[in-house]
Amino acid sequence: MTDSLHVPVGTLLHLLAWEIAPNPTNRDELVWTVVVDHQPVGGMVRLRGHTCAGLVPDCAGGWCFDARISVAAIRANMSGAR
Repeated sequence: MTDSLHVPVGTLLHLLAWEIAPNPTNRDELVWTVVVDHQPVGGMVRLRGHTCAGLVPDCAGGWCFDARISVAAIRANMSGAR
Protein backbone atom coordinates (compact mmCIF):
# COMPACT_ATOMS: atom_id res chain seq x y z
CA MET A 1 0.00 0.00 0.00
CA THR A 2 2.85 2.41 0.76
CA ASP A 3 4.15 2.20 -2.83
CA SER A 4 0.74 3.09 -4.25
CA LEU A 5 0.72 6.24 -2.11
CA HIS A 6 4.13 7.48 -3.29
CA VAL A 7 3.55 10.96 -4.66
CA PRO A 8 6.61 12.78 -6.06
CA VAL A 9 7.21 16.35 -4.91
CA GLY A 10 5.62 18.80 -7.30
CA THR A 11 2.90 16.44 -8.52
CA LEU A 12 -0.29 18.33 -9.34
CA LEU A 13 -3.35 16.79 -7.68
CA HIS A 14 -6.95 17.69 -8.53
CA LEU A 15 -8.91 17.26 -5.30
CA LEU A 16 -12.67 17.45 -5.00
CA ALA A 17 -14.13 19.41 -2.10
CA TRP A 18 -15.50 16.35 -0.29
CA GLU A 19 -12.06 14.63 -0.42
CA ILE A 20 -10.41 17.36 1.70
CA ALA A 21 -10.73 17.69 5.49
CA PRO A 22 -10.88 20.26 6.84
CA ASN A 23 -12.15 22.24 3.88
CA PRO A 24 -13.66 25.47 5.21
CA THR A 25 -14.10 26.89 1.70
CA ASN A 26 -15.91 23.74 0.49
CA ARG A 27 -14.32 24.01 -2.94
CA ASP A 28 -12.23 21.80 -5.19
CA GLU A 29 -8.48 22.46 -5.11
CA LEU A 30 -5.46 22.01 -7.37
CA VAL A 31 -2.50 21.23 -5.11
CA TRP A 32 1.17 20.84 -6.00
CA THR A 33 2.50 18.31 -3.50
CA VAL A 34 5.32 18.89 -1.05
CA VAL A 35 4.83 15.83 1.18
CA VAL A 36 2.20 13.11 1.55
CA ASP A 37 2.16 10.86 4.62
CA HIS A 38 2.47 7.17 3.78
CA GLN A 39 0.31 5.89 6.64
CA PRO A 40 -3.44 6.21 6.02
CA VAL A 41 -5.73 6.74 9.00
CA GLY A 42 -9.41 6.12 8.38
CA GLY A 43 -8.90 6.19 4.61
CA MET A 44 -7.19 9.59 4.74
CA VAL A 45 -3.58 10.80 4.55
CA ARG A 46 -2.08 14.15 5.47
CA LEU A 47 -0.94 16.21 2.50
CA ARG A 48 1.10 19.39 2.52
CA GLY A 49 1.47 21.34 -0.67
CA HIS A 50 0.87 24.56 -2.54
CA THR A 51 -2.31 25.91 -4.04
CA CYS A 52 -0.20 28.84 -5.26
CA ALA A 53 2.09 26.50 -7.27
CA GLY A 54 4.92 27.60 -4.97
CA LEU A 55 5.51 30.54 -7.29
CA VAL A 56 4.17 33.30 -5.08
CA PRO A 57 7.19 35.01 -3.45
CA ASP A 58 5.34 35.69 -0.19
CA CYS A 59 3.95 32.17 0.26
CA ALA A 60 3.77 31.40 3.99
CA GLY A 61 6.62 28.90 3.84
CA GLY A 62 7.29 25.37 2.76
CA TRP A 63 3.59 24.91 2.00
CA CYS A 64 0.34 26.85 2.07
CA PHE A 65 -2.00 23.82 2.03
CA ASP A 66 -2.19 21.30 4.89
CA ALA A 67 -5.13 18.92 5.14
CA ARG A 68 -6.21 15.29 5.26
CA ILE A 69 -6.97 13.86 1.84
CA SER A 70 -8.88 10.75 0.80
CA VAL A 71 -6.54 7.90 -0.19
CA ALA A 72 -8.94 7.21 -3.08
CA ALA A 73 -8.33 10.77 -4.34
CA ILE A 74 -4.55 10.24 -4.29
CA ARG A 75 -4.93 6.94 -6.15
CA ALA A 76 -7.28 8.48 -8.74
CA ASN A 77 -4.78 11.23 -9.45
CA MET A 78 -1.77 8.92 -9.59
CA SER A 79 -3.51 6.45 -11.94
CA GLY A 80 -4.36 9.21 -14.42
CA ALA A 81 -8.09 9.08 -13.77
CA ARG A 82 -7.98 12.84 -13.17
